[in-house]
Amino acid sequence: MRYLIADDDPLVCETVESFLARLGDTAFSVVANDGLSALQLLTAGGFDAVFLDLDLPGLDGPSVLRALAGDVPVVVISASAAFGAASYEFRVADYLLKPLAFPRFVQAVARLREARAARHLTQTAAAPAALDARDLFVKEGSKIVRVPLSQLLFIKAESNYVEFVLAEGSVTSLMSLKKLEDLLPGDFVRIHRSYMVNWRKIGRIEEGVALLGKHRLPLGESYRDALLARLPGLS
Repeated sequence: MRYLIADDDPLVCETVESFLARLGDTAFSVVANDGLSALQLLTAGGFDAVFLDLDLPGLDGPSVLRALAGDVPVVVISASAAFGAASYEFRVADYLLKPLAFPRFVQAVARLREARAARHLTQTAAAPAALDARDLFVKEGSKIVRVPLSQLLFIKAESNYVEFVLAEGSVTSLMSLKKLEDLLPGDFVRIHRSYMVNWRKIGRIEEGVALLGKHRLPLGESYRDALLARLPGLS
């Protein structure tokens, strides 16, 4: 994910960058210390999501939200809860209060990813050859194979290939987990640098391991909190 961090407090920016590093899902992050710079960067494009302080100099957070008009998923950051109700008129993904706490931050990132996945599916649904949320079509050698997402347990990356492991059988294709993170709906979550799983198929989580039926998959420490935040009852 490519993040913009818009806050005039260097300590808050450092905290957000450090939390993102712990989650291990950041392609890059850029800091903007005033509202006008943030809006210019976001208008230029290239960001998947933004952490937006409400009290920015030059152009405040609400003004940036109005100008964005929902183009980029936003997590609002504020020292006050006063704007909380009004912020959801802009369909923000989440609202974080300062000082930031890591467990709550993990939930916000999970909601950002869900918002981005939903936005991607909405955009592709209107395009030719749209991705069906229930199926994925991939190349396996010279063949094009349907991968039914309802039967997909997990995906394993090895070198430049990924293996889609289904309830029955598997499919191997030349592609990356990074591309799949952008394509797949919110049921699928990264649990390791080499594994993505359908969290609905997880039967049990033990120390360093996620169990899906007979499959024991490694659970990376940097991915654990994001996975737990996705599971109902634990968030």
